[in-house]
Amino acid sequence: NTPYLQILELSNNFLTGNIPPEIGGLSRLKVLDLANNNLTGFIPSAMGVLADATVLVQGNGMVRDQNKNEMIAPLSICMCVPGFDLFHDAAWCPPERNILREFYKDAKGQEWTNATGWVDEFNNYCEWHGVECN
Repeated sequence: NTPYLQILELSNNFLTGNIPPEIGGLSRLKVLDLANNNLTGFIPSAMGVLADATVLVQGNGMVRDQNKNEMIAPLSICMCVPGFDLFHDAAWCPPERNILREFYKDAKGQEWTNATGWVDEFNNYCEWHGVECN
């Protein structure tokens, strides 16, 4: 238990492996710097609770979605963590996905007859029911 941990700066350390989802449990973090390592796997959605933190992951070229085929960050991070270094990168946090998420919430999407794929942490928004992209 690390109730007072506020800064975890591990950039440029040749770290390998996955980012553990338990890192989202460090609720008092103000800075999480994992940039410029050799981390693989996907960005855990549990990091979406780090709303007040600066979260740096750039420079880990192998970090992908859960299916390892797209560069996409979990929806919760793109919506709730403005200090995420890829927040304004449309490849990782497509603005359309964020807007559609807000529409889903405001239009009571949880009550829709068919909301297949909507607000899934890693689904491409073009795969959400009723959304077509070209």
